Amino acid sequence: MIKWTEEHDNELNHNVALLTGEEPDKWYPYGGVKGKDYCNNPSDAWPIICANKISINFNELPEGKDWSAQISSSEGQWQASCTRPLRAAMICFLLSKTCA
Repeated sequence: MIKWTEEHDNELNHNVALLTGEEPDKWYPYGGVKGKDYCNNPSDAWPIICANKISINFNELPEGKDWSAQISSSEGQWQASCTRPLRAAMICFLLSKTCA
């Protein structure tokens, strides 16, 4: 099983794109058009967050500050935490699609 929390943003973006029907291999042909950045760009991430009903919450704990994302569906419940909210949401999305 892939540990999504340990992957770089570009690997997360690539896998999110594959799951949403994008063709990430065509994003950078010969210095071509830049691809989507689901982990950092709200306009890329928000359609996925809304379509999958991902909730994002901020948690301030004594050991640090973190964002948590959660998906609940009939197939199960998945959650992820990160210091960046969109990255947490994309990790949660990937968990819901690859661990279901």
